[in-house]
Amino acid sequence: MQETMALIIRQSRFIRNYSLNFVSAIVLVLLSKFIFRQYPISGLTLTIFNCLLSSLVSFIVLRIFHKSSTSSQTSAIRIQSFTRTLIISILFAGSVLFSNLSLQHNTLATYQLIKLQVPLMLMVIEYIQLRSNINSPSLTEERFHRDYSLPVFVAFIIIAFGTIVNISSDILFHPFGVLFACLSVLFNAFYQVLVQEEQASTTYERLRFLQIQTLISAFVLFPFWPFLDETFPFTLIVLAHWDAPTLFFLCGFLAFFVNVSAVSCIKDDTAIGYNMVGQLKTLIIVFLGSAIYREVINSQQIVSVLLTAIGSVIYVYITYQKKQQLG
Repeated sequence: MQETMALIIRQSRFIRNYSLNFVSAIVLVLLSKFIFRQYPISGLTLTIFNCLLSSLVSFIVLRIFHKSSTSSQTSAIRIQSFTRTLIISILFAGSVLFSNLSLQHNTLATYQLIKLQVPLMLMVIEYIQLRSNINSPSLTEERFHRDYSLPVFVAFIIIAFGTIVNISSDILFHPFGVLFACLSVLFNAFYQVLVQEEQASTTYERLRFLQIQTLISAFVLFPFWPFLDETFPFTLIVLAHWDAPTLFFLCGFLAFFVNVSAVSCIKDDTAIGYNMVGQLKTLIIVFLGSAIYREVINSQQIVSVLLTAIGSVIYVYITYQKKQQLG
């Protein structure tokens, strides 16, 4: 009976976390693209605002959660070393920053398809970990071969090939946009590897982790804002109108839900499980975003999207079957 109840609770939490991440991430990407099209705002500006607002919302929720939950008051928050926290925050900041810069310069199709390479990058990182004998509690030789079997590797090759076809045929190709997207994939993969090893098990600890992480990320990026952001002089002018700040606050609010649900998904499941669902989310954003913003997709790009869709379906199916076998 207890095992059945535990399974039901785990499944309901799984559905809640992934549903929240699925919906909030799609809306956040589409809203961010709208902001970049309507206002002279850079990806750096939006990243700083999202981090600050996400940290603020985390703080408010923590205060409410702390007052309303007696269990949270006795929850022992594990204090991480400052160095590790700083590294995670820098990786998070880099992941979000380069993702926003890529979204600013690329079409939604190119932006999203390059993001599909995160699982492949995770495989490379974990392979290097194993061969370098870097200690990791959750990574073993058996788990690596189980997660990255030959069919999964073939799926990765199909997704990568489809992405290359899309980039080469994109009529709005932007070299810096592609570079930013690749850097985002690299930072994102390293970030997921480290978050997967974190010990935050309760909701309170995860919110606290998110609050500290996003606040440090904002402070890491803030000194570069006036010097690296060419739109900096226009930012104050844009913020003087009511509509832009409203959209910024909405973006930050959505970023909070994306971030907290991402941490929960990776912790309750695995990084590879999180990316499994992310494959489907990415393809929905490609088709939905291209339709909304009327971004022209030529025949070669359609073929590339179909290729990545096939690779994604294979990857999702194989991963799902393995998860079912493991119970």
